[in-house]
Amino acid sequence: MEFGWINLINAIAVAYLIIVNVIAFKMGVAHDMKSKSKAVNALEQTGRYGCMALMILPVVKNFSFGFKNDKEFVVWMFVTPIILLIYGNVWLAMGVLKKQDSKILLLLLAILPVCLFVLNGILLRHLLLVVVAVLFGIFHLWIVWENCLGKDNRNENL
Repeated sequence: MEFGWINLINAIAVAYLIIVNVIAFKMGVAHDMKSKSKAVNALEQTGRYGCMALMILPVVKNFSFGFKNDKEFVVWMFVTPIILLIYGNVWLAMGVLKKQDSKILLLLLAILPVCLFVLNGILLRHLLLVVVAVLFGIFHLWIVWENCLGKDNRNENL
């Protein structure tokens, strides 16, 4: 199965990620995390927006999204919504339970999008998406570590 020049299902997934984050910020659940290093911030943002774009559009001429077989398509169709639902529910739990400082939940929020991007890159045979997702993952986790997990109270709230 191929998606051609655009993947509308992944466009919906990316829109969902954005909408969930906007709602979390509006509710005061999300915090704007930054690194002390401008380079780390720039690389993380490049990875973030690169992943979102590459989930939807291939960037190589005459390239199309595609699965090797039907089993990969089935994995993609089930795992993608599960990751998205978990991601949304973690934000919801943080808001309802007032656990904005929960290190485990913050770590989940950092890891889940990376897993989504890497999984999609692998299943869709989109090597550039995998590379950019790994870049995003490294610097996104770096920022979360720097802001939450790397503090002196590492064992607190785990």
